[in-house]
Amino acid sequence: MARRKNSNPFDGEDAPAMDVSPLIDVAFLLLIYFLVTATLLKQEADLGLALPGVASLSNAPVDVDQMVIKIEANSNVQVNDELVESNPDSRQLRNLTDRLTRYAAGAKIAKSEAMVVINCHNDAREQRFVDVLNACAAAGLKNISLTD
Repeated sequence: MARRKNSNPFDGEDAPAMDVSPLIDVAFLLLIYFLVTATLLKQEADLGLALPGVASLSNAPVDVDQMVIKIEANSNVQVNDELVESNPDSRQLRNLTDRLTRYAAGAKIAKSEAMVVINCHNDAREQRFVDVLNACAAAGLKNISLTD
């Protein structure tokens, strides 16, 4: 009886393997490249927020006029129920920044602390909220509060 020749040429030998170490090196090089070339916007990285949480109650009255900024669902921005920005595609909120700068200067002259309350609708764009925070940072406001 004749034997059939085995058709597997790698029988009895180690099967060829793919070396993945160059692939790992390339992945790490790409990671380092993207980390180094990524830019952070300074104005967004510097802005500190105090998120609502447990706070102690004090009996001292608040003698500061608060400025209420409302961001609507269609990304319109209102200040104290007055429309100041209506173009949802505009990233530079010049009217809001000017108004906030005047408000901060007035509070400084009155020797009181400027306080801004931001009321953002749930359906508003996140970028619009960041733009409002950038306008607050450009005006030099530090006391920012968030509400529903």
